[in-house]
This record gives sequence, structure tokens and C-alpha cells, in this order.
Amino acid sequence: MARWRQRLAALGAVLLALAGCGKPPIEARPAMWRVSDGDTTIYLLGSIHLLPPNINWRTPLIDRAIATSDTLVLESSPEESVDFQAMAQGANLKPVGERVSPGKRPILDAMIERSGIARETLDDYKDWALATTLATGDAIAAGATMREGVEEKLWSEFEEAGKTRTAFYHTKEQLDQLDSLPESDQRKMLENTLSGKENYGETLKAWTSGNITLLEKTAECTPLEGKLVGQRNNRWAQWIAARMKQPGTVLVAVGLGHMAGPYALPTMLAARRLKVERIE
Repeated sequence: MARWRQRLAALGAVLLALAGCGKPPIEARPAMWRVSDGDTTIYLLGSIHLLPPNINWRTPLIDRAIATSDTLVLESSPEESVDFQAMAQGANLKPVGERVSPGKRPILDAMIERSGIARETLDDYKDWALATTLATGDAIAAGATMREGVEEKLWSEFEEAGKTRTAFYHTKEQLDQLDSLPESDQRKMLENTLSGKENYGETLKAWTSGNITLLEKTAECTPLEGKLVGQRNNRWAQWIAARMKQPGTVLVAVGLGHMAGPYALPTMLAARRLKVERIE
């Protein structure tokens, strides 16, 4: 397991133990679409990477999609090993407090505290890695872990069933894309993370209700983020369109954010004249 995944899982477990795990279950209805023709069906499930353990997200339709699919496709494999800290660290960086405007420093301080990571460690992080790490703080504080996330659950279930599992990207490839961004774009990522407009609670609410409109209202989609999401969705849409030429049933599970906004994956597929239906 990647070191950064281990860190998130361990922190989430500690915080969950402190908070207590007796919370009542939450019934979720994640958004799902079906792309189909005569002999091929591809389900698109809007997933969430980190979840608390009290979320019941297996609806009858999702159960059917899992049972009938012979292949699972995720953004990246949960089993891949990546040394996130080695990639995150840079040289001759300013302390994190000096990289943001004075008005954002209280938000920065609060997010660092929620992340559970020492400020001295974050001082050595490049802006993209700092933004990525801080963005998980609210989820960790809520007791969410990758172990409970949709992707890890699906990956394990398909393995137990002896079914095919694959991924659109290698984890390192995704991180390399962020690492290669110009410094100005990385700083924009950091500033957007500190905007105070997005938080895990709102994202979880949108995901559990399958409310794409709510997600679009609560998420601040900058031109940079739109470009990154658009590039990935376009690549995935090409793969799905090609896969539709082969018979079979496939479950594709990617973050719900890829299903929203102007570059939404279902919209891109419909533009390719594929039959796309929202079924959940």
C-alpha cells in the first residue's frame, strides 16, 4: 500500500476511535449512469475516495451493476505503491505561512491542524502536494478512510469474485501530472484549497444524495481544475467509446466530481452519440 494511503488510513482510524463508532448508519444513493447498446453495458458510478464506516451505499441497482459486471475500472489501483512524501518534497521552499496571503493564514492554520501532519513536514511540500494533503483534512477529521472508500471496497469484491480489475491511470502518473504543473498553477491550487468554499461535509452530502447540482454549487471549479478534469474525462470517454465496440458489462467507478460541471463524463459520452441514462 502506498505510504500516503497508509498515513491517511492510520490517521482516520485513530480519529474514528476517539470519536466513537456508534453513529447511526447513513443511507446513501450515489449517482450512477448506464451507457448501453445491443450487447454492451457500461455502468458509471460516481464514487468517493474516503468514507466513514457508517455509510450504506449499496443500493439494489448498484448491487446489480456489481453482480453483472465482468470488469471493474477505477481511476487508479488501490494496490499501487507510491512514495508520496518523496514526490511531495521540494528544495528551497518558503514556509507554508509565507506562501499564502495574510487573510488565508487562519484558514491554513485550521486545515493544518485538521490534517494531523506537523507544520515542519508541510513546509517541505511543494504547493500541489500541500494542497492535496490539506484537502483531505476534513475527511480525516470526520473519520473517513480510504479503506472504507468505494474504490477499495469494489477492488476487493471483484478480486474475491475472480473478475477483471484495471485502472485508467497509474497513481504516479496522476501525481506526475500535478508535479509538472508550473509553479503559478500549483499556487492557484493551494489558494483554491484555502478558499473556504469547499469542505468534505458538503461533498459527502452531495455524494450521499446523488445531487450533482449541489456538488456544482459547493465546489469551486477553477479554470485550472476544469482543465485537469477535462483532460482526464476526455481520455476516459475515448476509452469507454472504444470499449462499447466489444460485448460485455463493465463497472467504471470514478470520483463524483468527474460527473459534474462543463466537462462531465456523461456529457462527453452523450456528445459522442452514445446512449447515456442516469439510473440512480
